[in-house]
Amino acid sequence: MLISKNAKVFKIAARSHFTADPARSPQTELILLHPGQPWNEFHAREFLKKQSARNSRFRLPSFVHSTIANGKMMNDSLKGCISAYKDVPSLESQVEKLAERVEESLDTVVPEHGPFRVSRLFHFDEIPFEEKLKEIKSHRAQRYIFMPLYPHFSNSESENLLVESANIIEKTSSPLFQGNREIVSSRIEQNSDYSYDVRAVWRWDNHSILADYWSTKIKEALPKLDGVVFAAPRQFSCAYGPVYASCQRTMNQLGDVIPWRLGFYSSWDSFDLPAWQGVGSQVQKFKKTSEKAKIAVVPITDVIETFDTLYTIPKKVEHLSNALVLRPDHESEKLVHGISEIVKNLLLGRKDRQLEVACHWILFVCDELSN
Repeated sequence: MLISKNAKVFKIAARSHFTADPARSPQTELILLHPGQPWNEFHAREFLKKQSARNSRFRLPSFVHSTIANGKMMNDSLKGCISAYKDVPSLESQVEKLAERVEESLDTVVPEHGPFRVSRLFHFDEIPFEEKLKEIKSHRAQRYIFMPLYPHFSNSESENLLVESANIIEKTSSPLFQGNREIVSSRIEQNSDYSYDVRAVWRWDNHSILADYWSTKIKEALPKLDGVVFAAPRQFSCAYGPVYASCQRTMNQLGDVIPWRLGFYSSWDSFDLPAWQGVGSQVQKFKKTSEKAKIAVVPITDVIETFDTLYTIPKKVEHLSNALVLRPDHESEKLVHGISEIVKNLLLGRKDRQLEVACHWILFVCDELSN
């Protein structure tokens, strides 16, 4: 009886899943995840309070998170970030433009899985996270791919975004059954005949996109460089292996023609504490070959402009005349092509040695991450 019932559910779901009208709904929707950024100091306080609650492994009273947020609000870097943010394109507009170009690219490189749609999903946005995900699912795509806009995995960013997405999906849908076997990555909405597949790329620092992206920008400034300092948030200082490997691959593409170092900094949403092997001190360790020679400071963990690349990192080295801060470019053709290649490899089931982290079962993985 159980097998018969499950088989019936699967048939209903499969009919909805594979007969969607392409003109009305996308076949595949890529969801770009990011925490977002506050627009002013008022929103910054609320942002930091909610961030503290998400990062906490324990259920703490609200006043504890408020106290933490108030402490971080005393960081002068935060005020500088918000002030500088008024004069540049918003994070939302950056990601929207990137999404449009990735969407066009995907429809070209892997048309058999199209039409595509690319959406953004931020913790901080005009529409709350859960409501936005509900809106995205109203597009009734056949499959959803979740991809944090952070190449390197971190508990405070990528994990929170993926786990929250997975929890919402788990709360609003049920796994499909084929016979008596549960298919966790295929979901059916509660009280509905709509079903879909869900996948995720939870880190992509191993893919060549990151090295291609930053080596190209370094190469443009190479004739006047004495060295490179790769900058990463302090949270990576205790487990910097993947970040260090990304730096190595980037410099290998340039033939290792100049020396490099890895430095750390306190990001805008953390307490401004001294960082081990800080970015500024790493720049100072290079010996000048001439008065005009520069040391490139490269935010290796970012691919779009954020508070850190806009203000925090430049502020750390503003007193050093030989420091040249390179900034991300969300309009980079290499970034668009790289994201498209990652999604294509995932959809085609290719085992890419450079992309060992494509995850087909987001709910299972997020459950593992949260334990």
